[in-house]
Amino acid sequence: MFLNQLFNAVIQVVLFSVIPLIGWLVTARKKENFFTWLGVKKPECESGKGLVLLMLVIFVIGFLIGEFAIWLRGDLDAAESAYKGMGMAALPSVLVYSYIQTGLSEEILFRGFLLKRLAARFGFTAVTVIQALIFGAVHLVMVWGQVGIVAGIVIAVYPMIPAAAFAYLNEKKAKGSILPSWIIHGTMNTLSTLLSLF
Repeated sequence: MFLNQLFNAVIQVVLFSVIPLIGWLVTARKKENFFTWLGVKKPECESGKGLVLLMLVIFVIGFLIGEFAIWLRGDLDAAESAYKGMGMAALPSVLVYSYIQTGLSEEILFRGFLLKRLAARFGFTAVTVIQALIFGAVHLVMVWGQVGIVAGIVIAVYPMIPAAAFAYLNEKKAKGSILPSWIIHGTMNTLSTLLSLF
């Protein structure tokens, strides 16, 4: 199971990186390296403690809202349900799923590419809302036809909240680094999935 999960994670990161890579090759190849352009760099901030505290607040609020959303949506088979009942033997696969397959790939595409590239053209606030809406819509598309209207609204709206918070955290507090949101995103997914293991 672990090797299959690792393979799937690598494929997803590559697929989610293709459009950003093409964008970088066309517009910024001679200006900066690809990873820096995406925000895969050490956060620069005035206060490391302040950044960690803000990350903790975003994590707690996002996780609690997420668990409430899971409760509202009911028995829907979500990605994390693949690990249901497997116990701690699934932990390595859960970590790969949470931090690489979902956390890293989504942060690369939504906050590393979409937010950064469009904010320069349309402004940070407008693009924060746009990328949050798209992020929520993508989560809804994954379960389209499996849920009713109320669960669909919950599934679409919930991811928009952390998406907007991640945008603010990365761009306004970490000087463009996507590492803070990647850590929070992966940790939220890990904890949520671990709760389904038992």
